[in-house]
Amino acid sequence: MKKIYGLLMAAFICTIHANAQTFTIDTSTINFENKLRPCLVVQYDASPKEVKKAWASYMKKNYKIKIKGISLISDKRIIDAQDVSIPFISDKRMNMYASVEDKPTGSELRYFMSFGYDFFIGPENYPSSFQAMDSLLKNFSEIFLTKFYADETADYLKEIKGYERDIKKKNKSIEKNIKSSKKSSVAVASALESKNTALRMEIQQIQSKIDNIKSQIDIIKQKQEGIIVK
Repeated sequence: MKKIYGLLMAAFICTIHANAQTFTIDTSTINFENKLRPCLVVQYDASPKEVKKAWASYMKKNYKIKIKGISLISDKRIIDAQDVSIPFISDKRMNMYASVEDKPTGSELRYFMSFGYDFFIGPENYPSSFQAMDSLLKNFSEIFLTKFYADETADYLKEIKGYERDIKKKNKSIEKNIKSSKKSSVAVASALESKNTALRMEIQQIQSKIDNIKSQIDIIKQKQEGIIVK
């Protein structure tokens, strides 16, 4: 009995991991001011523009930090905030940087910080501060991804409603044509039936689009319910 229970639990855990969307935060480097600097890197499904906007919003809301380099007329490769204070990372003032680049599957965020001109925080020279940076990025990622997938689902549902309105209009047209055909000549009735056939085909095509969108929503829901940031 214990063996069967163990097998069932293993299968259950495997199912969770199969549905989970894992986003891994790795330690890496970035070329900044002609030198390689230690950084944290993570990839998202979202576009660079969406990530930058969310990053700026998160910093402003949680740490009252204004990120520079994002505007209607300027979109810098590296966005930053100078002379900031985040006590749980360090009791010193710091400079914060983030690079968000386009990737085939979405975007890649590289996040790094420094104490002044050339003292960049890394796992070797400032391990506790670097670990705190990792915690900040993890928290941002979980909040951002949850909202990103929720917004994406909402957009898809709005699209479905539009398609459903189209189907409703076409069904009304079909009903109207059927009523009209009963009072018309054979030739007119035949023409109306041809119109209905075309309308029914259009409805099938629209329904196919709806079914495809619903499949995409199911995939998004699986990702949203199983977000894991390591």
